[in-house]
Amino acid sequence: MKLHFNFRDIFLAPRIAFRFQRIWINGIGLLVGYLTFLVFTYASFLMDGISFVEAWQRYGLLACSFNQLEHWYSFLVFLVGAAAFFAVFLLTNTAVSRVAYMDLRREFFYGWAQAFRFAFRKWVSAIGAMLTFLFMIGFFAVGAMAMGLIGRIPVIGELGTFLLTIPYTLAAILLLFIIIVAFIGVFLVPAVIATSDEDALGGVFQSFSITYNQPWRLLVYSLLTGFLEFAGILALAFFLKKAYGLLAGLFAIGMGDKFVKINEQGFYLLDKNLPQLYGWMQNIFGSFSEQIYLSFHHAPLTLSASQNIAAYLFTIFLLLIGGSAIAYGEAIRNSGITILYVDLYKIHEGENILEREDEELSRELEEEQTESGEEKTDETASE
Repeated sequence: MKLHFNFRDIFLAPRIAFRFQRIWINGIGLLVGYLTFLVFTYASFLMDGISFVEAWQRYGLLACSFNQLEHWYSFLVFLVGAAAFFAVFLLTNTAVSRVAYMDLRREFFYGWAQAFRFAFRKWVSAIGAMLTFLFMIGFFAVGAMAMGLIGRIPVIGELGTFLLTIPYTLAAILLLFIIIVAFIGVFLVPAVIATSDEDALGGVFQSFSITYNQPWRLLVYSLLTGFLEFAGILALAFFLKKAYGLLAGLFAIGMGDKFVKINEQGFYLLDKNLPQLYGWMQNIFGSFSEQIYLSFHHAPLTLSASQNIAAYLFTIFLLLIGGSAIAYGEAIRNSGITILYVDLYKIHEGENILEREDEELSRELEEEQTESGEEKTDETASE
């Protein structure tokens, strides 16, 4: 794929992301991470003395307990769930960035299973980079608290603290810069690992290098990527709802009142299990929310057992369809960040990463050649 190595390349992200493979990878990652987070969140509720029924009626599938917990051990369980979700998030981003990178290299037969294998092989690098950022931030934070304790010493501590105001301010600026780079690294490190096969320190170094040397390009490219991600989610959600409306109209003609009832019950279950989402959508998008989500609250119906089962199945599929729109947006972001890194690396280093020999592809080629040679040897021996 031809790149211009400027901001125009970012507009390729929606096209690269609009593949079943990319949406599938991001969807699987989001689903696994979300379910893990949900299990730990409800476990934290139970440990805090909140019944499952009470918590489900209040939060449904959008549970978040960090501001509801009273005991430290239940809050710790919640943090473990959040950390697990973040780990899955990093691995998923690495896998999607990998297939986007292969698409840019015109390696169109690179599969989702290969991408996940690569991501799992590099999980230490992805998570290690985040731990490196945390260590750097923690070092400054602990150092500042230690100096604050020294400042408690009468006379010497007071004078020493304020005599060092300028060095402390410079250190605070450096800490702020590290925090900014760490935030950028959450999204950039998976792309660095996927394209350059870097380790944890390489991902951290490239995050610092790009942030320091090309801040304005990084800002512009990131804003474009964020805009395309948001627009992609809305566009796909819009067309998915219109497509379902067309499908529902055709099925209502053939199936009649039975389809209408199951359809209404399914939307009621969706609304009930996502209690906050309707209000959020109305507040954010106003009347346009009707084009991408529920147009109104639905009332429960009395149905037969088989119809109720069908309604629950329908709700599950609605959740998966809605999740595919979010997965597409995430795929756009990962593809855009991958393009961002390829472009900015080319501008700064003068090297096109897409032309660099890839170790994984070279290893697979060598394995294929070895297997082919062994097969020829076996054929010769048999003759």
